[in-house]
Formats: sequence, structure tokens, C-alpha cells
Amino acid sequence: MTNQFKSAVVASKLTTACIKFDKYLAKINRTPLTEIRQKLRQELNTYRHQGMLSVVVVGQYGAGKSTLISALTGRRDIAIHSDITTDQITRYNWQGIELIDTPGLFTERQDHDEITYSAIAKADLLIFCLTSMLFDAITVENFKQLAYRQGYRWKMMLVINKMSEEAGEEREKRANYRRSLAEALHPYNLDEFPLCFIDAKDYCEGIDSGDKFLRDVSRFATFIDTWDTFVEQRGYLTRFDTPIRIALSCVDDAQLHISRTTPQDTIFLELLTRLTRSLHQERDRLRIKIQGIILRLSAAITQEGDILQVALGSQLNFEQLTQRTELNIQNHYEQAGEKITNTLNEAMISLHQTIVTILKGNLVQILLESWEQAKQDNHNSGNSKKVQRIHHQLHWLKTFRDTIKAMSENYPQNLAEFQVKPWQSVEAMTPIIHISHFLSSATIIFSEKPEPDTGEYPADREKQMNDIIRYITSQFQAIAKHLEHQINAQLWTVEQQTYRKLEQQIGVRRQQELDAIAGSNKDAKQLAEIRRDFERILQYISKATVNSSAFPGTGDG
Repeated sequence: MTNQFKSAVVASKLTTACIKFDKYLAKINRTPLTEIRQKLRQELNTYRHQGMLSVVVVGQYGAGKSTLISALTGRRDIAIHSDITTDQITRYNWQGIELIDTPGLFTERQDHDEITYSAIAKADLLIFCLTSMLFDAITVENFKQLAYRQGYRWKMMLVINKMSEEAGEEREKRANYRRSLAEALHPYNLDEFPLCFIDAKDYCEGIDSGDKFLRDVSRFATFIDTWDTFVEQRGYLTRFDTPIRIALSCVDDAQLHISRTTPQDTIFLELLTRLTRSLHQERDRLRIKIQGIILRLSAAITQEGDILQVALGSQLNFEQLTQRTELNIQNHYEQAGEKITNTLNEAMISLHQTIVTILKGNLVQILLESWEQAKQDNHNSGNSKKVQRIHHQLHWLKTFRDTIKAMSENYPQNLAEFQVKPWQSVEAMTPIIHISHFLSSATIIFSEKPEPDTGEYPADREKQMNDIIRYITSQFQAIAKHLEHQINAQLWTVEQQTYRKLEQQIGVRRQQELDAIAGSNKDAKQLAEIRRDFERILQYISKATVNSSAFPGTGDG
């Protein structure tokens, strides 16, 4: 087990690198660098509002939500109350991750619930807190509403807090709690949710006092592991890719102003910058197109669930109906896969054309003319260093162009390993198996006749019908989300093998160029180290990202 969240590690490294870069730009204090500093701050600020990981902590009053956030952030100034005192959400920026503490749900305060539901809808992860008292009649119904009627099951984690308040042997307590939770959620399945048993207060006290025993018995490390698994399965670590590239783009701009370069070196560095930016633009276009395909796939899958709901109460054979539904979803998935393959091919052709356009442009022509002039000057003066330097630059540009060309030509053959997974290896259909059980129950419920004397149906019939409809809706939403995460994980692999690989080649060449230029230039050397800081974070993300296709299931933290 680890004692640090991977998402928090990445966010912390990124924050440290950005602060270091910002201080560097402020120290140099030249007009161009001041403008770069303003650009860096503006673009990162925009990203923080649009792209940071958002985590909502929700639950009944007294469940220890604020204590959990205090344990996460290390802040001990967070007000902790068991009464209804908070009437608005509170946001904490924790190492680049937005943690949101909410007013308690399930009270008589409707305004509290509306505030909380709004935050939940926008969140990436929803941590639902209970105490060792577990569900009561109200909280279990509201949990079901969030998970199934609202369709947030795919992003929910269940945390049982304040474990030390209940006496007993820990392993036995957890086993008993699991049974009680499973019974409370029936007919739904507890195993659909990551589950942790912790005591946030013990963890805080253990950290503050240096008491390892308290930290261990708090089981907070299991919560960290479950969080990391959740983030990895959904590819959320890759969100940090965007701010890193924002920073690297500003580093590129700064290096042009810091390095003492000849006109030819300036032209070559500008060419490298244009190539990098073109890679980013082409990659962003690809992402937009793929997301459009994913959205259409999700809509088609959700519609299959609607069709199944409409069939409730009919005389149709539900076994055949679910088989046909699975076949339809398979067809939607495979059609989306074909579209993704075609889109990837088109993207590679577009990338090749864009790079060729840059390498046939005016800057390369100027560099060629400089080379011819340098050869003439060398003939007169006998100084070959400049000739060799420009020759090496031109040779690298030709090699890079050939690499892109080969990648584009071989891409259709190489794409086989990047295609969406064959349907037989996709585990997203597990919910359909559970739906079959529900549909069998539905057949019985819908076939019930009203009482002959009163003309009324059994009292719990409407509730049972609503449960079935809720479950069907949530299961198809979960299937759509699972396939979305899986495709995005595979897209990340494609990006690493193409755009990222090319970007690394440019980065290596840029670093070689700057090292040669820098010499004794301390500012240039420091800026080169800042670039390496950001590059190392990208490498960390690549290694830490797990392209998991496992259907989200339970933990036993």
C-alpha cells in the first residue's frame, strides 16, 4: 500500500514545476519573458477552472465528511460539526485537485439538497460517506437515487467512516458490515461499488502525533489505494497532460529569448516550436473527433436501455430480448470501432501533410540559403563549424520528415494493435446478465392482476416497478461509461505511440541544440532543467497510467 495518492503526486509535481518556472520568469524580468509569464498564468488558470479533477464528498450529517477532507488535505482549520450548519458547498484546492465538501443530504432543507446535487452532477468522483451505523431507511433510498435514478453509479465510491466508534474485531466487523450493506441495497449489487472501511479522525490524530499505530488502524492507506485504482481505470491522470503542455509551450517561447543564438539557430528553434505546436493541434483535433464518436456510441447504448424499458409489461420473451439488446450494443460498439480506425488513419494523413507544409515553408528555405552562404564563406575562410552545424540541422529535419512519412504509410498496417478491443474481450456486458434477473422479476410484477374487490394493485408494485426501471437505466449508463473509459485509455496508447513519440524526438533535438548554444549561459541551463522537470512528469503519467478494462467493482478497504 502507498501513503500518497498518485493523482496528488502528479498534481504536486506539476505545481512545484510551475512555481519554479514562474519564479524563473520573474527573476529574469525582461519584457518578452514578462509576457510569457502572463500567458502561462492565464492559460493555467483557465485550465484549472475547466479541467481539474473534481471530487465531491457527500453523505448524511455527522458522517465525518469534513474530517475526511481534513485527512486528505492535511488542513486542520476545517470546521467540523455534526449539526446542520453548512448551507453551501466549500471548495478546497488540494494539490491541483478540487475537493468539494457539501451540505448534508437527506434533511428537511431542500435548498441544501439542491446545492449538493448540482455539485454531484459536475464531479468526476463521488465519495458517499456513512458511519458505522450504516444505511437507514432514508439514506439507502437516497443512495439508490444517486446511483441508479440519477445514474451516477459509475463514479461513486462508498466509504464507511468512524470505524473505531464500534467495538469488535476489525475483520469480523467489516464482514458483518458488508452483509448489512448488501441486504440494504438489495435487489442491487454492493459489488458494483468500490468500498472502504476507515476512520479519518484516527488518521488525522496519527499524522499529527506521529503515532504509526493510529495511522495503521485507520486503514486510510486502503482508501488511497482504492482512489488510485478508480483514477487509473478512468484515465483521469491523463488530464494533467494538458497543463504540462501549456507550460512546455511557454518554456519553448522563453528559450528562444534566453539562448544566445545565431540567426540560423533562431530559425531552427522556431521550426522545432512550430512542429511541436502542429503536433498538439493535430492531436487535439483527433481527440475532438473521437469524443464525438464516443458520445454517439453512448447515446445509442442508452437508447437500447430505453427500448428495453418500453418492453416491460409486454408478452415478449425477455431472454430473447436481452440477447438482441446485447447484439445491438455489440453492433454499435463495432461500428464505433470502424469509425475510430478511419478517424485515426485520417488524422495520421493530416499530420503528415501538416509537417510537410512546415518543412517546405520559408523558414527551411532560409536555412538552406544560409547553408549555401556558409559553404561559400567556409571556402574563403576555412571555418567549417557553421557549415557543419547548419548541415546537422537540415539533416535532422529531413530525418524527421522521413519518420512522419514512414509512420503515415505504415499506419494502416500498424493500427491493428491500436484497434478497439474485440467485443469478446470486453467485460462491459456483465450488467446485462444482472438485467436478465430483473426482467424475470418484472414479468411477474407486471403480470399481477388488481384485487378483484378493490381494483387496486399490491401496495409495493409501483415501488418495485420504479426499482426495475432505475436499475435498467443505471446499467446501460454504466455500460456506456465503461466503453468510454476503455476507448479513451486506448486512445491514450495511440497518442503515446505517435504524437508523444514524435514530440519526444523534437524535445531531444531541442535539448541538444540548447545545450550546444548555452555554453556558460546559466539562465539557459536553468531553463533547460525546468524543461526536464515537466518532461519527467509526463514520463511519470505514462508509467502510472493503467489502461485497465476491468469493469468497476468493489474494493474491501
